[in-house]
Amino acid sequence: MPSNTLLEPNNVIPSWEFGDEEKKEVSGTLRKVRQKYDDIHKAVLAKDKELEALKKKLDQTKTEENVIEDANMKKTNGLKATGDGLENIAETHDFELMLQRTYKHMTNRMKKDLIST
Repeated sequence: MPSNTLLEPNNVIPSWEFGDEEKKEVSGTLRKVRQKYDDIHKAVLAKDKELEALKKKLDQTKTEENVIEDANMKKTNGLKATGDGLENIAETHDFELMLQRTYKHMTNRMKKDLIST
């Protein structure tokens, strides 16, 4: 009585002959790789969004810094101009005081000369 074994050439198992097991393994491996890629891609996109947000915040901070520096520069220039103006006023005041003293001295001298004559 002949018996059929798996090694017999007339035995055909479709999944073995046509590589269905290998296709399943390759498909499963590719699915895992694709999932891993998708996870990494999502992480990269999240990091890119975070980077863009940080860049926007940095630009905003730089703009604010420039505005503050301009305001400080205007105040500094205003203080310098005020200081220079104050010095000019003080010099003018001192000069006027000197003129007044000279005028008073001259009028007193004239009075003394008039009295002596």
